[in-house]
Amino acid sequence: MAKNLRYLILTITIVVAGITVGGVMKERKVNPLKPGPSKEVKIETKKPLIVNKEKEKAEKKILPKEPAETDWQWVNQQKKLYNLTEDEVNRILPEIQERFPDKADRLKALSILRLGTPYHLGCLGEESGRDKDPIFRLDVTDCTVFVLTNVALLYSQDLKEAREMMKYLNYRSPGQTTFENRLHFTTDRNAVSPYFQDITGQIAGKGKTEEKRIILNKPKADGKRLIDINWEKEIIMRYIPSQYITRDLLANFPKAVGIAFIREGDEKIGLDVRHEGFLFDGRILFHASSVRKKVVADDFFKYYFGKNGRPRFDGIVLFKVGDVKGVPMG
Repeated sequence: MAKNLRYLILTITIVVAGITVGGVMKERKVNPLKPGPSKEVKIETKKPLIVNKEKEKAEKKILPKEPAETDWQWVNQQKKLYNLTEDEVNRILPEIQERFPDKADRLKALSILRLGTPYHLGCLGEESGRDKDPIFRLDVTDCTVFVLTNVALLYSQDLKEAREMMKYLNYRSPGQTTFENRLHFTTDRNAVSPYFQDITGQIAGKGKTEEKRIILNKPKADGKRLIDINWEKEIIMRYIPSQYITRDLLANFPKAVGIAFIREGDEKIGLDVRHEGFLFDGRILFHASSVRKKVVADDFFKYYFGKNGRPRFDGIVLFKVGDVKGVPMG
């Protein structure tokens, strides 16, 4: 019995080793109680495939949806907002949100819909107190009102939301809608408002900006101020001088950026910027023109440097629009 058992063990050993009595190599058989390395090899080959699929999904999620050509055609076929009734504007705003989910594209679409809006300086107010003009309006605009009302429309589904948004965009202490609390100066607004941010230095890069010390709303020689409120503020304004404004520089601009224009000597009267608007694709400037008395779209270089190449201003300040989705409504 012991002899037979030893013979059986020897035979199993030879088979497992893949050797027959005749010396011919045959297929290797593995003891199922002793797992081999084959499963580990399969797992190793699958890991990169899983990672690649997950990476591919993540990349697809972060890619913004580009508007179709038909979306831009749709915008250009619409009546301009200043010609629409309140109900008509309320119908068009949700469709703009749907067609243009990307913020820069939506801002451009809104700017197109503002073209031709009549110019009227200082057309916003608090509807009571010192300035009884509307808090929000689309029938007329000036350069700053164009910027503010477009940002209010950017995240609004209707005019009620846009009007409510203005209480936060245009005032130092959100919700306190008084003339004294209003953000009257562009650079101050870009510095203190959570909905605007100065990006001049970030975009221009090293060595292409200069600084100017300004006391905003300082008393003039006659003792009067630009804005008749008991407020002033000293700032250091960084700007890009005209000599650094090139096509190469503009090629590095974001798809949509706020732009303000400065003039030397304005600091003497406590003024920061002369004009502002939105620049798209580093090329097309949308702004409310006091000369042409309406909202227009201009080739930036032709507007800034003119036919003779002489700059209209002495430099520019850049700002971006923040995400205002968190603003309470109603």
